[in-house]
Amino acid sequence: MKMSENNRKISLSTLNPQQEEAVAAMDGPLLVVAGAGTGKTRTLTSRLARFADRGIPPERICAITFTNKAAREMLSRVGTMTSDNDDDKGHAGHGYSHGHGHGHSHYYGHRGGTPFIGTFHALGARILRREARLLGRGANFTIFDSQDSFGLIKKIIKRRLVSSKRGDGDDRSRSLKNLEKPALFAQKISEIKSTSPAIADPKKSGGEMDRLVLEIFQKYENALAENNAFDFDDLIEKPVYLFKKHPEVLKKHRSKFDAILVDEYQDLNPKQYELIKCLAGGHKNLSVVGDDEQMIYGWRHANLGTFLNFEKDWPGAQVKFLEENYRSTQNIIGAASAVAQNNQYRRPKNLWTKNPSGELIRIIGVEDENEEAEYITKQISNSQFLISKGSTAVLYRTNAQSRAIEQALIRNKIPYHIFGGLKFYERKEIKDIVAAMRYAMNGKDEISRDRLEKNLGKRRFQEFAEAAARISGAEKLAPVKLIEKFLKITDYLEYLERTSLNYDERKENVAELIDFASRFAEPQSFLEEVALVQATDLPSAGTMTMTNDNDKKSVGGHGQVVHLSTIHLAKGLEFDRVFIAGCSEGLLPHARSLANEYQLEEERRLMYVAMTRARKELAISFYDLPSRFLGEIPPELTEAELAASAKENADEERCVVLD
Repeated sequence: MKMSENNRKISLSTLNPQQEEAVAAMDGPLLVVAGAGTGKTRTLTSRLARFADRGIPPERICAITFTNKAAREMLSRVGTMTSDNDDDKGHAGHGYSHGHGHGHSHYYGHRGGTPFIGTFHALGARILRREARLLGRGANFTIFDSQDSFGLIKKIIKRRLVSSKRGDGDDRSRSLKNLEKPALFAQKISEIKSTSPAIADPKKSGGEMDRLVLEIFQKYENALAENNAFDFDDLIEKPVYLFKKHPEVLKKHRSKFDAILVDEYQDLNPKQYELIKCLAGGHKNLSVVGDDEQMIYGWRHANLGTFLNFEKDWPGAQVKFLEENYRSTQNIIGAASAVAQNNQYRRPKNLWTKNPSGELIRIIGVEDENEEAEYITKQISNSQFLISKGSTAVLYRTNAQSRAIEQALIRNKIPYHIFGGLKFYERKEIKDIVAAMRYAMNGKDEISRDRLEKNLGKRRFQEFAEAAARISGAEKLAPVKLIEKFLKITDYLEYLERTSLNYDERKENVAELIDFASRFAEPQSFLEEVALVQATDLPSAGTMTMTNDNDKKSVGGHGQVVHLSTIHLAKGLEFDRVFIAGCSEGLLPHARSLANEYQLEEERRLMYVAMTRARKELAISFYDLPSRFLGEIPPELTEAELAASAKENADEERCVVLD
């Protein structure tokens, strides 16, 4: 590994005492508990450099991340990698080209002088390139993404459904209803590959549904082999399978590295953990960095126990803490830490900062999500941070919450982009429902007709078209009633459940559209409002325009857009000013988590992540019932206020009581 002396000095000398202690720890299992904003990436890359200084050849060092972005950041910090082969230049073993059917033929994509720095999936893909024949594939295999996999599962289920309806086989009594939900099978198959539940063992699977899932799973596996393909989950699951089934393969791959480093260790699912345990199980020279307070991916099968039980799983392990925060003010750190301390399953830590106390955290009560959006928009308009790039963010628990915020920003001509997602009116289910309303009001609308026929199928569309003809003639329905008729006639929610991998999220978007539509007396005014919002949102030369992630150029002479994001996608980002919207019971924490202790603790960690994205100012708003998490913030660190109409309503209620 070739690094300039300047880069090496940065890596090893500009560290605080806790970071230096972690970097200088002796070889062997090491857990670095890195609180939010404490410099975990610098610490991890400095430890990588220290291994090289101790004499470990760089090509025998492996650093694993969760995203290509994190890998690139680590690579840039370690220094410029060089290769003895022109084909390798610019790759440094990080494996960014893990798309369909592509990959390097040499081992792990690197040769002498460069460590492997890349994602779990890039590492798994490189292992499989070498061992594909043991799994009945060629080295030129294709990697199916989630949509490819879902399409294959739907094809298998369709064939199985036809077979069942004909009465083939010995399972004529088996319910056909479950076979009509391919999204459910896609979820179960991913779960099998990520966690190896009992259902994966034919001897342990119990009920009819388990047996059906296992049958589809086996057909799916056979189909992948026939396609000379692996899915994304296979990139982790299949190397682990090979290591367990073929000891000589494990020995070969284990011998390639003398040191393994892992970022975001708290987010490992069971299969990722098994992969690490296989590769590091010989030398046990494993260095991992993470923060239990930021484990927010339980729904992706991340297992907090892997982080909390590190010393048990790796006897003799050292544990070091990074607790000095460089990002946020003292008030923000104190507030977020106070919330986190209410979780039972955690590693206690004392996060602190030398930064100033800063502004108090503002807690704002509003009447509803529309007033909340207007309040936030007004504050952004008056903000000193708007002129600074990337400095303002609005974070929320669910994608559906973006609707009101987007419309308020558009009305006030404030540019924005949605990080990692589509704008509200660009989401499939919203476009379908709006198309249905447009067609009901105007039977000559061929664009809407074509969309509905394509997405619903001709039979369902025809049923709706007949009802729409009656509606446009005799009936005059409110927008909400029209939407409800569409949902009922087409069984649209059931259609979404069958065909969507993120059904719960789409259902929430539909509910938000219905809530917004309830504010209108007749469909035309609602559709006009939607059309005007979308028209305003279109780019036009010389005017202030809205953007999404594919269009982040200078807007309206500003070079600044407001960043909208779910809390999950904001992890790892930071902003001068953060608004957390909808901090209400049922939203944050989400209603689905209220009856489950572990899920409720994950919701609290979400709150912690949202709060620690803020560098200088933090404002949290709520409507209806305030979140329990707000009551966990020390009152001396907050200032409370009511937005205008909420204050008026409170004054009116007070007058009634006095009268």
